[in-house]
Amino acid sequence: MKKQMEDKKILSLTESMELTMDKSNLSVIGDIGEVMIDAVLDDGILRDIPILSTVVGVGKCISNVSDMLFARKLISFLYGLQDTDAPMRRSAIAKWETDSQYRIRVGEVLLNMINRCDDTQKAKWLSKLFYELVLKREDGDLFMRAEKVLSGLSVMDVLAFLELPKQSYSCLTLEEGERFFHSGLYVSKGGGLVVDDEGTAKIESDKLHITEVGFCIYDVLNKD
Repeated sequence: MKKQMEDKKILSLTESMELTMDKSNLSVIGDIGEVMIDAVLDDGILRDIPILSTVVGVGKCISNVSDMLFARKLISFLYGLQDTDAPMRRSAIAKWETDSQYRIRVGEVLLNMINRCDDTQKAKWLSKLFYELVLKREDGDLFMRAEKVLSGLSVMDVLAFLELPKQSYSCLTLEEGERFFHSGLYVSKGGGLVVDDEGTAKIESDKLHITEVGFCIYDVLNKD
């Protein structure tokens, strides 16, 4: 019985998220912003955003810390999509959802991704990646790979990565990129034998080279 209730709850959340992506006018999220969660208890706002109505419940209070944190992350994610329109989202998501490689339910996938975010900052970054990769480029595969890397990094590591100089971030020495080992942002490649401008041969040490996902995360999250 308990499992059946949990399954129904997940289904309800999934359907509400899909309805939100498919039909909602997310510009009203601008009225919520990132203020205290009580602000979203306004009936008018909730009526326009099905997933908020389902998570929070009209006229009800957030019952525990976990629910409150999830609601905040959800609002942060939706806030980044406030300038998108329903037809744009519907078209891109339909293509992603029916891709023969995945056969996924986008609502469930997005909710799981948002839940994996450590805090609202991660949710903001996830929203930027979703907007750029799914809605604009219609590249669901790259989005899913980027989210996997992002979810495995701490906020501090992501910030350190984004602050690397643009002219040198794509190739780091092992010492420079120590904190990014096994992160998915870089891959280690041997330097081998090189000859300098004076014709002197020497062994170059291994270096870390940016991956496709690393380049994507750096490029998208550094955009204004």
